[in-house]
Amino acid sequence: MTHPLFRTEIFVETAFARRFQAMLRSAWHKRSWHVIVADPGSGKTTSIRDLLKTTGSRTVLAVVAPKNNDDEQALGDQFFTALGLPLRGHWSTRKPKLMGHLHQYGTQCLIVDDAHDLSLEHLMLIKEVTDQGHLQYGHPLGLCLVAAWASRGLRVPARNALLADMVPASVYGRAYGFERMMDNLGGHWRTAAGTWIGLACWRADCHSPLGHSGRAGRACHPLRHSPSPSRDQSGTYPAQDHRSPAPVWTVRAGVARRQSL
Repeated sequence: MTHPLFRTEIFVETAFARRFQAMLRSAWHKRSWHVIVADPGSGKTTSIRDLLKTTGSRTVLAVVAPKNNDDEQALGDQFFTALGLPLRGHWSTRKPKLMGHLHQYGTQCLIVDDAHDLSLEHLMLIKEVTDQGHLQYGHPLGLCLVAAWASRGLRVPARNALLADMVPASVYGRAYGFERMMDNLGGHWRTAAGTWIGLACWRADCHSPLGHSGRAGRACHPLRHSPSPSRDQSGTYPAQDHRSPAPVWTVRAGVARRQSL
């Protein structure tokens, strides 16, 4: 988000941002590959920018997948630009040198944002570069493909078209803002409702005569009434009499029975 007074971008570290950056750092340190899918507007791009500012070098390289361009050169030019290299010469002569530049600058992890826009040619270029680094340079690369959820391109345009048809053009801003607010609020209420239903089911199962198993024929955990001993005036606990142990109640096949240890 951008601060309205200082006009600078401010990063708010949310719980999602911490988990998301932890996955990025795991791919970086372990040189592993990850595909991370999250909701639009959850803070993926801002978290990636904050990680790049933290590293402060070309150790972690982040690019955005080209839109409406399936050619592998479009993604390759993104990598060259992120390294700060000029786009000189033909792509056929620059392509074999890409992994050499990554090895020279010490790049250890590649992050591709908006990975749902990657084409087959883009994925083949990533595979060729990583294979070249592992076989020719002995330089394995971590990879993170960050994408939005799969049905984004189907649901959002249709919903926006319906909303634009229902409200006048003068209130588009308020209508779309209200829709976005209710969408986020519904996500929070969904989590709260699921938690409440889970706790209610757990309480009902605990008070059921069948116990925690939920089915007859299984023994439940014994319920022992063992009050904690109290200290006397000297501050020591009195000796307990083990000759008459407290009774134990168990439930077997739905019938309560009293047993002695």
